[in-house]
Amino acid sequence: MRNVFYEKRDQTVFIGTFCDHPFPSHVHDVVEIICLLSGKLKFSVASQSFLLERGDIIAAFPSIPHSYDELSEDAQGISLIFSPETIGEFTHAFRTMLPVCPLLEKKKQAPELDPIIQAMSRIPLKDKSPLKLGYLHIFLSYLFTCMPLHQMEKNIHSSLSHQVLHYISEHFTEPLSLESTSRALGISRIHLSHIFSQQLKINFRQYINTLRINHACTLLQNASYSISEISYMCGYENPRTFHRAFLSICQTTPNKYRNHLFEVTSYDKPSQE
Repeated sequence: MRNVFYEKRDQTVFIGTFCDHPFPSHVHDVVEIICLLSGKLKFSVASQSFLLERGDIIAAFPSIPHSYDELSEDAQGISLIFSPETIGEFTHAFRTMLPVCPLLEKKKQAPELDPIIQAMSRIPLKDKSPLKLGYLHIFLSYLFTCMPLHQMEKNIHSSLSHQVLHYISEHFTEPLSLESTSRALGISRIHLSHIFSQQLKINFRQYINTLRINHACTLLQNASYSISEISYMCGYENPRTFHRAFLSICQTTPNKYRNHLFEVTSYDKPSQE
């Protein structure tokens, strides 16, 4: 079981294993770059689907909807997730431009990228040294030599689907329904349902559950929260509903997921002998 990343992030820079299961279309105000180390990954950016193979890189700039659609069983890779303001010299590009094509195939990459990616894949998840920022800086410097950019359209953020996803990203831990969300956004319930079924290819409740369960995976890393507390913190009315949704999405129970996390953490600790 690999670490899962979430729509809202507290880290300035996250470098770690990528999402290990399909994840619906979502947006956030950070950059998300995937480097595939093995296997295959079907990934969508702005409703356009791409198939990544070993060595490929794909980038989702801030506020651009993207999703993990399909992963092969041997798919492994790293996620680079960071604020556009992390490295000042690239902030303008991330805020005002978009890749001509978000997919950068292995054969089109600068040769210097591969050893940098391999080095980043070996950085411990909880490493807080300047090494992460240093590698990210070098990575972006070479990435932009082979990933052409173009000026972002001024109305790129004005689409209704973006407004819907942004609203839900701010409120998914609260009681949400098609009715309450459509009222808040000033659209009809039918129109909102259509956005999910036709544009996002997932129903409203499934999307909410996915966000909540991924948020729960973060909270489960904190042993001071009980399972019941986490269920309410994620927006569920009772622990039973939370347990059922967690099992459906993660194929394991919240308790087993937490136990696995703590086992992995104990393995990382140095021997006391």
